[in-house]
Amino acid sequence: MNNQDQVNKLNELITANYDAEAGYKQVADRADNPELRTQFNNYAQQRYDFGHEIKDEIAKLGGEVEKGSSVAAGLHRTWIAIKETLSTDGDDEAILEEVVRGEEHALEHYNEVINALPVGSSARSTVEVQRNKLNAALEEMRLREKMA
Repeated sequence: MNNQDQVNKLNELITANYDAEAGYKQVADRADNPELRTQFNNYAQQRYDFGHEIKDEIAKLGGEVEKGSSVAAGLHRTWIAIKETLSTDGDDEAILEEVVRGEEHALEHYNEVINALPVGSSARSTVEVQRNKLNAALEEMRLREKMA
């Protein structure tokens, strides 16, 4: 994979992370449980940080960072808002269900990008560390979802 292809894959992750950051901020504002709000805000900050780490990798490859937001993620956030509004089981339960679904999708995306990046590259190592943190967040959300 040439440098530009790597940059393109990394830019996809930046977009996904900034969309996730915005999504976490949105659900943090709507969550009833103060502990859950704090956790969502922490995940929003984590995704912001992920984006900046990836920007550093793009710079190392001599690429440029693209700006923007994905349509799919925007639709996902909209779906969360709709489901939350219509839910009769409690807002936090509906939010958690959607957060888990979104994180599962993000984990799949991360795995695709990792498989596309050269083994042993700095970019792949960075993305693998982020994927592992994302997986830990997903497991925590799954646990919370079961307890809800």
